[in-house]
Amino acid sequence: MEQTRTRERLGSQLATARRDKGWTLSDLGQRTANAASRLSGIENGKFNATVDALAQAGDAAGLTLTFVPTERLEEVMALIDKPSVPTAYPTTVRSLHDEVFIPDPSEEERTSGYGRT
Repeated sequence: MEQTRTRERLGSQLATARRDKGWTLSDLGQRTANAASRLSGIENGKFNATVDALAQAGDAAGLTLTFVPTERLEEVMALIDKPSVPTAYPTTVRSLHDEVFIPDPSEEERTSGYGRT
């Protein structure tokens, strides 16, 4: 499900960049040696395009592929005037370690004689 949303988001950004240039799908296809029907599928999030195909189409339209840390995604999307993107993954992950282990004593506890006999 998350992958579908990612494909749709990337496809939408590609379509917007293409339209901003005044290009048709055929125009972009000529610049990337891809069929207009394939590019349409990519733009609509229907095709699971390779990274190479996305990078090639994006490069032709003036875009670049990059990874964005999840915690900064909302900020980046706001910069490009796109709605925030919900993720399927929690931003904080609790660990079993948090509940099983006792934390180390603080510096104050170690120097104040805590635990000395």
